[in-house]
Amino acid sequence: MVKAVLFDFDGTLADSSLGIFHTARYTAGKLGITKKYSDEEMRRFIGPPLRQCFSIVFDLDESLLDPAVSIYREEYRRQGMHMMSLYPGVEEILRMLKEEGFKLAVATFKGEVLVRHCLENLGILSFFDAVCGSNEVETRTKSDIIRLALDRMEVKGEEAVMVGDTLTDMVGAEEAGTAFIGAGYGFGFRKGEGYADSPYGIYQQLHPEGVSMIEKIETKSAPAAIGPYSQAVKAGGMVFASGQIPVDPSTGNVVEGTATDQAKQVFRNINEVLKAAGTDITKVVKATVFLKSMDDFASVNEVYAEAFKASPILPARSAVQVGKLPKDVQVEIEVIALV
Repeated sequence: MVKAVLFDFDGTLADSSLGIFHTARYTAGKLGITKKYSDEEMRRFIGPPLRQCFSIVFDLDESLLDPAVSIYREEYRRQGMHMMSLYPGVEEILRMLKEEGFKLAVATFKGEVLVRHCLENLGILSFFDAVCGSNEVETRTKSDIIRLALDRMEVKGEEAVMVGDTLTDMVGAEEAGTAFIGAGYGFGFRKGEGYADSPYGIYQQLHPEGVSMIEKIETKSAPAAIGPYSQAVKAGGMVFASGQIPVDPSTGNVVEGTATDQAKQVFRNINEVLKAAGTDITKVVKATVFLKSMDDFASVNEVYAEAFKASPILPARSAVQVGKLPKDVQVEIEVIALV
């Protein structure tokens, strides 16, 4: 029985390629290397320990490896670590796995202190029971790091699954005695090779019944889905609702009026979708508000506050101004809720 899931960081949880490429090229420049390296060549810089990366990609002399690592680490902390983003769906599957009782860990060649900062910046540190990485002298192998994570979680190898995007992760998992799931959306593996092609694909592989756990939510009390999507999807004890715009489902027309008027209709639609899914607005854990103009934020925020007034804990929220919304409406809102 699987009790724990271990994740590599770069290429599995986060797309950190921009920061890594920037920092590696910065380091090369500081060392006087003038050759221009393509992104494809730089991909080899993702995965192995830093010293090994500098040997593989830049063919550095042994005497330059320690200075190169020092320059890289300083620049990565200064700028590179801020040039990354989570792969779409990562936060959701971490939450789903945690709520199902799985222990979660990060097992990466990044330094432990650094990867903790990265996880904190990305807002997902709290999901993990253990965060394990390289030591300062980079003497830990991938299997060493995986075993360390297992020890810290008090889990046996046969009770865990390692998720990663490179052969290094796969070999490390085998040596540590854990099962392995390949992240085909990352840097090392490619889609079509039998690996998970998205973070949710990882979730499905952890649940052999996979597709049967995904339920389409549909109600005539909210605007119908008029494209290749569902009004909402229920999976793993959560409801993922598509963005709602101020369309009156009884007429199919956009509600005219102010952003306030439109926001009220949006929440009427959201409430109907959540009702159809067997939950309600007090169970919403994340909301994203899209505005045609940020000048309408205050008035929409009043409607938003009223909509969530019964919630014991207000959901996490993002609010952004966008160039254009469907049907040229003034507001669209999407939510994720517990069942």
